[in-house]
Amino acid sequence: MQQLKCDVLVIGAGLAGCWAAIRAREIAQKVILVDIAKVAKSGKSSFSGAGILCPQESDDLDMWQKEIVEKGQYFSDQDCVRAMLEEQPKRLDEMGQWGMKFEYDKNGKVFRHVGLNHVNTRIITVDSLEMMDALRKRMTGLGVTFLERVMVTDLLTSDGASPTQGYVVGATGFNIRSGETFAINAGATIIATGGTGFFGSMGEGIIQAYRAGAELTGMEFTRAFDEMGFNDRYIGVHLNTYQRLGMKLVNAAGERFMERYLPSLKERGRREDLGLAIVSEGMQGRAPIYMDLRHFDEESMNKLHTLPSISRVVASLEDEGIDFRNQLVKYVVTSGYLWSRAGGIRNNVYGETNLPGLFVAGEAGGYPTHGTYSVGGVNLASCCVGGYRAGEYAARFAGESGTKPLVSEQVKSMEARALQPLKAATGISPANLADEIATFISPARIAVFQDGSTIRKVLDRAEDWQAKAGQLKVEDYHGLVKANRLSSYVQGAEIVYNGHLEREETRSVNIRIDFPFTDNVNWLKWIVQWKDRSGKLAMKKVPVPLYRYPVKPKEYTKIPVNLHYSKPEGE
Repeated sequence: MQQLKCDVLVIGAGLAGCWAAIRAREIAQKVILVDIAKVAKSGKSSFSGAGILCPQESDDLDMWQKEIVEKGQYFSDQDCVRAMLEEQPKRLDEMGQWGMKFEYDKNGKVFRHVGLNHVNTRIITVDSLEMMDALRKRMTGLGVTFLERVMVTDLLTSDGASPTQGYVVGATGFNIRSGETFAINAGATIIATGGTGFFGSMGEGIIQAYRAGAELTGMEFTRAFDEMGFNDRYIGVHLNTYQRLGMKLVNAAGERFMERYLPSLKERGRREDLGLAIVSEGMQGRAPIYMDLRHFDEESMNKLHTLPSISRVVASLEDEGIDFRNQLVKYVVTSGYLWSRAGGIRNNVYGETNLPGLFVAGEAGGYPTHGTYSVGGVNLASCCVGGYRAGEYAARFAGESGTKPLVSEQVKSMEARALQPLKAATGISPANLADEIATFISPARIAVFQDGSTIRKVLDRAEDWQAKAGQLKVEDYHGLVKANRLSSYVQGAEIVYNGHLEREETRSVNIRIDFPFTDNVNWLKWIVQWKDRSGKLAMKKVPVPLYRYPVKPKEYTKIPVNLHYSKPEGE
């Protein structure tokens, strides 16, 4: 095992991780950025739609904050929202100086526009790959050390215990090609690995923090449905752009149906709004659903072929015979794997967690700016500002506290645990277990329309999945990545569904048909979950401190929710 030492360790090289590394290196002497792939060429940030919230100093930030908090159903950390709005203009200016290009209007001004769920707020569209290349060049110039193609598997603690009563002092991992193992000793560690999701990190950064004793929050706002895709084959990224240009959704009868579900914004609603409507249409016999862009004028259609990032996606679809100009394109909801934009490691406006030495940035922190989920572009803006802040305060923490030594027994134990599936003589394939889980949670009555009985069914099965996750067998390092990710994912499923069971209301993607109302009397509370000293899942409810926040509900009531759900016969 190779042992490394640094002031600040950043895990994950998306937008949040890169910003954290940049700011940390401006203060600290030695910064290591570790990523499972190549920095700036992988992950959600590199292949996002790159719609970034773009507040300007001349904007009414009180109005922007009000829209974000209200659309996030008052679950935002309003201190984080304000910091994001006030500091994001500076972050965008800096990325522009480093080489990130913007879209300009006819007057030569940066072109801001609406997209997902916007009314007063605005976003800009940038080329995500150019954005990440600009950040890589900046990090290289500052002397950030890259440790690429290394998967981090566990956090190390000063007392050698998980959960710890001490500090987080680094992490262990392995090279996904050579199998070389690493123990990285750090004065401060920043997790920026993204959130729970099959097509992302599968939540391993979140679960590594959970195992170490970090508090999680918002995990019940994780969903097993509503990421979009084309023709049953392609993930439908760049939703903001389609919405901005005026996409329509129609059912099998050619009927535009979003007016039934979201009369004000229609197709410009949140992913969960669109996903719920698509599932509901299907359950009522009106599937398949199609995206209709045939009404686009030439200028709008040309934008699909020229705008940064999305032009490459559209060209790939056209190579497969998908032509938006003259045909309806089947638009589906993917289901069976957990997705989260609101849940993650609990942190404050400085990126601090409840564990000394552990900081978090980006989606791994649950985007405290979002609430349940507010408007498009908050994700990447939170990565910029949250990454910068986590990098600064992690570096200052490391400078004051120094680097505490590793516990050799814990290092060896964690190395053995991570490599176990490769050394097992017999066992279960990660692919088979992943398929089993996805098949079980895919049906609409579990993925979407939940009640206490269906949630308990998942929790009963989760015990079996955890046992099987301890019996995984792989043949190579590629398989070892899958095994470690799946082990974290299974543990995350238990946390998510316990949160669903605890929250007895319908709010955002926490849909409870046995509680078909949003309860602003009893449930304006964050659910906090952590691993207690006995190793069991613990939970508490923390009231959102609306008494000190500027944006609050006009009245506290129970609001009925029309789920457009009819129980199938015999249920």
